[in-house]
Amino acid sequence: MDAASNSLAGRIILVTGGARRLGAAISRHLGGRGARVIVHHRSSERAAQALVRELPAGSLAVAGDLALAETPARLLAALRRDEALPDAIVHAAASFVRRPLLETSAADWDAIFALNLRSFFLLAQAFAVERGERGGALVAVGDSGALELWPSYLAHCVAKAALASLVQALAKAMAPRYRVNAVLPGAVLPPDDASPAERDGMAARSLLGRLGDPAHVASAIELLLTDDYITGALLPVNGGSHLWRRDGA
Repeated sequence: MDAASNSLAGRIILVTGGARRLGAAISRHLGGRGARVIVHHRSSERAAQALVRELPAGSLAVAGDLALAETPARLLAALRRDEALPDAIVHAAASFVRRPLLETSAADWDAIFALNLRSFFLLAQAFAVERGERGGALVAVGDSGALELWPSYLAHCVAKAALASLVQALAKAMAPRYRVNAVLPGAVLPPDDASPAERDGMAARSLLGRLGDPAHVASAIELLLTDDYITGALLPVNGGSHLWRRDGA
């Protein structure tokens, strides 16, 4: 059995983007299962510190801009020095930027790819350097855009599709000591400013006819962290929306 046992109790898990929205729900869920959670944030210090107070003893907040190439290695090295090196990483940090084709600049493209794709590669690389033969588990939080390819979020969707490929490539490259998986959430946490009509539209694109909940994603992540015979998996948590077609076929 590798570093991912069938229990989260006592484990150290880094959750990037773990202070707000879906990331915060994931942090709370893992903490509720007894994990010591390292809550990463870029600029949400107050929210991160408040969340840590809800979590098991030994949890802490760390800051860093993962869009910068040097941050992942620095972050993991600092955690090792502080005797808080995680045995698992859940990468929930991401941007969700609306950029249709003709509104996407080269700078937009680079920024979206830096956080949504490159940062996970660099985290995996730094994780392998710091943990070595001890191994561990990584879970990337993608989204349904990787499967559905929304035209108004073109760069975002392509980055998330590439993230899905990266997860499977890393699963091969880091085996057998490391397991690498992804969850692909759908409409589990609509934007705060979404209108009732927009929420209804999101629900209608699910085969189950309803919105999901962050708890659905968090429980899927728990599965991927605790079942030590799963690697290279891309797990949609979207009510089947990637199978939905407007013509009903």
